[in-house]
Amino acid sequence: MMRLVRTVMQQRPGWLIVVAVTLAASMAGVFSLPALDRDEARFAQATAQMLETGDWVRISFLDEDRNKKPVGIHWIQLATVSAGEAISGALENRQIWAWRLASTLGAVLAALGTLALGNRLLGHPAGLYAGVLLGASVLLGIESGIAKTDAMLAGLTIWALYALIRLRTGPPEAAKRWAVALWVLMALGALVKGPVTPMAVALAAIGLALWEQRWNWLRPLAFWPGPVLATLILLPWLISVQIATGGDFLREALGDDLGPKLVTGHESHGGLPGYHILLLSFLFFPAILFLPAGLRAGISAIRSGGEHAAAARMLIVMSIPFWIVFELLPTKLPHYVLPAYPALAIFAAWGVLAWQATPALWRWLGAGLMVAASLLLGAILFLLSHQYNGPVVLASVLAVMIIAAAIGAIVLATRSRTGPAVLCAVLAGLVWQTAGRGIIAPQTNLFPSRDAAALVHAQDWLSLQTVIRSSYTEPSLAFALRSDTDLMDFPALAALSGDFSAEQLLIIDLSRLPQEDEPASVAASFLDALRANACGVREIEGFNYSRGRATSLLIARTGDCAAVRS
Repeated sequence: MMRLVRTVMQQRPGWLIVVAVTLAASMAGVFSLPALDRDEARFAQATAQMLETGDWVRISFLDEDRNKKPVGIHWIQLATVSAGEAISGALENRQIWAWRLASTLGAVLAALGTLALGNRLLGHPAGLYAGVLLGASVLLGIESGIAKTDAMLAGLTIWALYALIRLRTGPPEAAKRWAVALWVLMALGALVKGPVTPMAVALAAIGLALWEQRWNWLRPLAFWPGPVLATLILLPWLISVQIATGGDFLREALGDDLGPKLVTGHESHGGLPGYHILLLSFLFFPAILFLPAGLRAGISAIRSGGEHAAAARMLIVMSIPFWIVFELLPTKLPHYVLPAYPALAIFAAWGVLAWQATPALWRWLGAGLMVAASLLLGAILFLLSHQYNGPVVLASVLAVMIIAAAIGAIVLATRSRTGPAVLCAVLAGLVWQTAGRGIIAPQTNLFPSRDAAALVHAQDWLSLQTVIRSSYTEPSLAFALRSDTDLMDFPALAALSGDFSAEQLLIIDLSRLPQEDEPASVAASFLDALRANACGVREIEGFNYSRGRATSLLIARTGDCAAVRS
């Protein structure tokens, strides 16, 4: 691992620029955007419960085991949240930024790995261009500001692929060291998100060996310290969690989570082949401007057998087979192909270097995709603000800035000023990240959990003895309030909460009340009695984006009214 650290440090001063750009994109929204539903809130709450209980083996959300993903990201979050708790009480105050720093670290690793691999394959400044284009890209920026697995997975995967390339191209005396590093990185990737990193490495290794008809360079992978270290990284926790859950972890992770994703559109996340290609120009903005030119350069290098033909082959096997697997899988989410983005970013950097020699058709294709993506991003900002009570005028100004920066990059590129064009493209990406996640989204009404928790804390409606029940069942509410929050449907809440002399905080989703005649009348009677007997009652309006509909939350505090601020 020290060799990897030295590799990064040797890229200076480029690595400083890449880190700065990636942090600028990643940190937008890290502090201002509330915890998101549903995955981020579930991951964050599970980590919070690990800290609160001292159980670092089981992964639980409220009172249920969450046997879906391995523990790796939670352990990284334990470190960042513990640091945040020491600085500002991040755990006690549920400051989501402390959980998100683990993903920010993953994004930085991904961009630095792209820098190192780009320089290794194409030389300086290809790595610099690739690192900043990836660091400013839409998809990596989004994932770097969400407290879940995917940014860290991308970081570990690109470094594993870097180790694979060093194994393939380095001197024989260093092969065993890189083989051990590869095993360690694959194990760490597996500890974060199961088989994805090992799959990416296996597809690249097999693809390259078949293409080149050479297999002997893979022999150092049999060097025993590598598999032993990988086993020591993975097996202790896996055995412990199997014992702790009575064997349920693997059964549920493989049978209930991974298995259905392989055969059907799991949890309504289906899509046809071509799904990820259709999203590429938007999610790979702003690097999409140079990607067609880079692909054309790679194709030309393979056809001509020139000095960069091997680099083109390696980039192809690191991206295309992985991409095809996820295009063919029936379950689709945009971030599934993120580990292929570093190779695409290096292709984009190749496009920057080969721009002047690229046929006009490929350059204009990149320009067209860039314009289309910038218009879409601008429209998203405007519609987000207009539809959900955000600052419309500010959103419009920021949308114009994104489009103007994108067009500026195109103009500079057409005038063969590719360096300034990259700078302008990166600026467009950073404006989008800052505007969308950092400024506009936090000012909308898309976060009822945030508003409910803010009201509860402002009214001092919580004490250690307060029972919390909610029929607004989004995970972000439990994260924002407390780990003993009970999420349930309205009939269960009404059945348990009829004693209004008890110290209770009740949050009722009025948009999900029973609609049938008799249950509706029972609900109305309960709400009338609650309003009449509660020490404090408030209502807030918002939009539940997880369900795609507006919601109204009734928040009531019952119990000793003398102790409650009305």
